[in-house]
Amino acid sequence: MKYVLITSDQAEMDRDRLYLSRLRQDPDYAKRWDDGLTAALDNLLGFPGPLSHAKDEAASALFGREVRRLLYYGPTRRRTGVPSRILFTLLPPAEGEPPETAETAILLLRLLHGTQALLPDDPEEDAQP
Repeated sequence: MKYVLITSDQAEMDRDRLYLSRLRQDPDYAKRWDDGLTAALDNLLGFPGPLSHAKDEAASALFGREVRRLLYYGPTRRRTGVPSRILFTLLPPAEGEPPETAETAILLLRLLHGTQALLPDDPEEDAQP
């Protein structure tokens, strides 16, 4: 089965916001962080299935479909600190598509800093990394 990655507009905005917050602190780290995130998303294409990533209950309830979570700890990959959460869902191939050409889409829904709420009470109070 082939997978294709689709990024929602919200996930693009999330990525830009997370990158810019790191850029203000350390431009070299921001570049490594973004390169590592790209690699993590590329790896997701290899094995996105339900046995590989934990289900995110809050996001699943919000989006009305099964949402999975990938934790990204940054370019060092050390499981220290607060990871970013990559929320995604799988969109099945179109009905009737031949199995040899069928593609399952991985839809990136959100990219959140670990301390950031999925839906903050007040957008102005959204936790910043």
